Amino acid sequence: MSARDAAKIPKRIDSIRFTLMDPNEIRKMSAVEVKTADTYKDDGHAFKQGLMDPKMGVIDPGIRCETCGNKHEECPSHFGHIALELPVMHIGFTGLIKTCLKTTCNSCSKALLLDAPESHPTDPEKSEQDYYRDRVHDIILKHGVGGREFKKIIKDIENLCAGAKRAICMHCGAEQGKVILDKPTTFKEKKADKGEHKLNARDIREWLEKIPDEHLIFVGMEHDVSRPEWTIMKVLPVPPITVRPSITLESGDRSEDDLTHKLVDVLRINQRLRENRDSGAPQLIVEDLWELLQYHCTTYFDNQTSGIPPARHRSGRPLKTLSQRLKGKEGRFRSNLSGKRVNFCARTVISPDPNLGINEVGVPVKTAKELTVPVRATSRNREQLRQMILRGPDVHPGVNYIIRGDRFRVRITDRTKYIWAGFRCLNPECHSGSEEVPYTGYRPDLNDVLPAPNFLPGLVLKKLMRRDPMTDVLVPEWDVDLDGTLSNLKGEGGDGKPLAEDDPDAAIHYRWKWEVNNPDEYLPENLEVRCPHCGSPDQVEEINGQVVKILDEDGKPIRTDAEDRLSTYDRDGNPQPGVIVERHLIDGDVTIFNRQPSLHRMSMLVHEIRVMEGKTFRFNLADCTPYNADFDGDEMNLHVIQSEEARAEARILMRVQEHIISPRYGGSVIGGIHDHITGAYLLTHGEAFLPMHVAMDVLSSIGWEGDLPETVERDGQIGFLGNQIFSLLVRGGFSLNFKNRAGEDVLVTEGDVSGSIDKRGIGAEDGRLLDAVVQTHGNDVGADFINKMTKMTIAICTSMGFTTGIDDEDLPPEAKDEISRINSQASSDVDLELEKFGKDGRKYEARPGRTPHETLEENILTILDAAKAETGNVAKKELGDDNSAVLMATSGARGSMDNLAMMAGSIGQPKVRGKRLERGYQDRVLSHFPRKVKGSKEKGFVSSSFKRGLEPTEFFMLSVSGRESLVDTAVRTSKSGYMQRRLINAMDDLKVANDSMASVRNTANRIIQFEYGEDGTDPARSRKGSPFDVDQVLNDALGGAN
Repeated sequence: MSARDAAKIPKRIDSIRFTLMDPNEIRKMSAVEVKTADTYKDDGHAFKQGLMDPKMGVIDPGIRCETCGNKHEECPSHFGHIALELPVMHIGFTGLIKTCLKTTCNSCSKALLLDAPESHPTDPEKSEQDYYRDRVHDIILKHGVGGREFKKIIKDIENLCAGAKRAICMHCGAEQGKVILDKPTTFKEKKADKGEHKLNARDIREWLEKIPDEHLIFVGMEHDVSRPEWTIMKVLPVPPITVRPSITLESGDRSEDDLTHKLVDVLRINQRLRENRDSGAPQLIVEDLWELLQYHCTTYFDNQTSGIPPARHRSGRPLKTLSQRLKGKEGRFRSNLSGKRVNFCARTVISPDPNLGINEVGVPVKTAKELTVPVRATSRNREQLRQMILRGPDVHPGVNYIIRGDRFRVRITDRTKYIWAGFRCLNPECHSGSEEVPYTGYRPDLNDVLPAPNFLPGLVLKKLMRRDPMTDVLVPEWDVDLDGTLSNLKGEGGDGKPLAEDDPDAAIHYRWKWEVNNPDEYLPENLEVRCPHCGSPDQVEEINGQVVKILDEDGKPIRTDAEDRLSTYDRDGNPQPGVIVERHLIDGDVTIFNRQPSLHRMSMLVHEIRVMEGKTFRFNLADCTPYNADFDGDEMNLHVIQSEEARAEARILMRVQEHIISPRYGGSVIGGIHDHITGAYLLTHGEAFLPMHVAMDVLSSIGWEGDLPETVERDGQIGFLGNQIFSLLVRGGFSLNFKNRAGEDVLVTEGDVSGSIDKRGIGAEDGRLLDAVVQTHGNDVGADFINKMTKMTIAICTSMGFTTGIDDEDLPPEAKDEISRINSQASSDVDLELEKFGKDGRKYEARPGRTPHETLEENILTILDAAKAETGNVAKKELGDDNSAVLMATSGARGSMDNLAMMAGSIGQPKVRGKRLERGYQDRVLSHFPRKVKGSKEKGFVSSSFKRGLEPTEFFMLSVSGRESLVDTAVRTSKSGYMQRRLINAMDDLKVANDSMASVRNTANRIIQFEYGEDGTDPARSRKGSPFDVDQVLNDALGGAN
């Protein structure tokens, strides 16, 4: 076999081991020794034994690799190597080198552990070496080599060997010094009477080479896998060209990769070092070049090593070398492996749909036709899949691919969909004809659409007229009537009525019903299908030169069989697995819905699909809180689950209704927001009354089918109270008493609700009533309550015509004059306070622990904040309780009274870190004002409102504090994200054990916490953190109502 063919053979990886590489293995793996730092010649060809030698692979199309002979898309690419003139240390293993030097003797290189009998702590027949060897083996067996225990035992051995008691080697009697590591790669040995001397890489390699194999266990190494001297490199591997490709710029010049730049530096210094050694240069020059070679090899592996300056590009940009390519968010592991794109997923903009349930997600038809679910054909679903296959890939719900029994994937097209939905005649004489042999069947019209030996009982054809482009003559053409065919497959006629059992067009439908109801019986004769092409003639065989018919047990001729392509039985009647059909998404499929950043487990939930028109994903507004989603252009991801086991697991564990209660605080994280809260407040506030026709509209929005409450008459109209209508949603079984945001009592007794329901009743993260419903009746009832509540409250807002606008913040002229007076008075009070302070503030009374200037600023802030509060009270008084904006703020639906005060009254003093504005121009915030003036306006007090509009200086002042909030948000996001990542990495191997105490253990079965959370309570099943609701237990036991 040639090298070219050998490179194409797919390899199966048996195992992966991360360890040191033997220099001989590097040379053996290498395709070429790189000797020159040049890359390309003037004619564009690569230098032989250069960094872009074609023996290391090719990146240009049309060129073949000189090692395996393949082109760039087939060549696996190959390593090269550089033979270093003097050995250098690998920066990634300085810790291992330090451990080896501190653990072993500087003369005989044996571990500084006693090997004499009776030095074992417990067994007199064994030595100290035996004791530690057994301990290391035991820890490897129990915890593995990557755990904390393994690192601790190696560190204990290192500390013991480097201790003062081991100053003399017990094996050879040599004096031991203290090994010191000067970061990053400089080792020194300090002896008591001789001072310290530097250990170069060659000395360290000679030291490590002498360590016996049986002593490597004490430094944490396996002798049959690696050796410690391999950490001192004499051969540097050169990555293949495909790892560091060069690109051709528009100017025709080539731009090389950062790794190639670094290897050029290594080669040039290595060449200079070789030339100086050959010419007998002074030792000082050789050592300087040796250190420079060490620097370039260090930055080649890690260009962010502390203690040395990073290697930079000509532009000043630090080079991205090997370590930077692998680690971090943009590295190979997190970005290219964990973060790579996946199949069977979609991403688009989200939009709200209050008519969907919290468990549902609306998916566009176009998306549903692209994403597929693999379903294996069975006797139960066979006819449903047959109809989908007939629709093909362009009509929903259809099929895109079929996976045959031999695992071959067949794409469904407008022609193959009829073949795979039908039967195949087993008569060898049945064929579609060719240029040499004409079609001899009975149905040439069918043969044009569904060529023999393929056929489908119940297939309806329609005749079309097509104009021949050559002759301009109308010619007949046959096509499939899809609607008629699908009706036949369902056993229905064109009028929707069932077809007779003996109707050949309905044969498939009644065959399926017979097989489901009588799985062990043969099909009756009227349900046997016959090939319309050849008529399924009797089977014959040749006996003594004569052709005779084959007869069954009853002496009747046996007709030629036909094979159902979707059948779950073979020709002999034995069960066989059906084909796998990759069908479109349909209503009821489960899918994972996700919004990034995924900060908690509720950022990725399972929804049931509803295929809808449009181009966006749609879901219920109550689901916004766990996703932290809004509808200002947010995009979300949809992942279609591909295996039946995963679908079942996701449906049980990840459905939205299973996560109504947050695992963080035991309250509902899914609930009413914005219009839901407004509608509930409008429905239950005061003595809200709904006329009969309005109440019927509201109840029809939730499909109410139960009894109605007693009617009430108001102002000559018959209707219902709002609390009565809302109480229809609440089941009994619990009593609840809480105060809403306005401080009013809300009482819920056996499903009867009294009081105003606001955010504290049904709101996400704060809904007391919602928590009680879910925790009392379970997730199914809780999801139904949320679905009906959201539809009802939005219907209330629609029926009552609730709306808000900027004119809701209008104030009468006398109120505006009062606000102007208050602001003017505040400015005068600030000026008066500044007069009291004087020039230096010596006579100004300072607060304890404050300077006079700090006291002045605090007093001014007090004056301005009081003025803002007073103007806010004026605005609130004038707006009134029936104002739409006030109603939203009061109920907690959106905004607050402070927001309204700033919109209608005045904005007040912008602050940076809790103080008035200080920074800006010299001795002033803006250049519009004189220097060293500290009045209210000069320091940023904004007397205008958002409704009135800001003056230019006020706009700049407000922007200063706005910038602080933006920066603070960005900083908090990055800090919390990093903290969460550290917590996840620290706790990723913890689990709650299935023992009586629910202890928390790691993967090594080591107890981390004796009882989960110190109290054994799961917050997701708690009552706001408590194991149970004491009041509810007492009510149930004593029969109390409160």
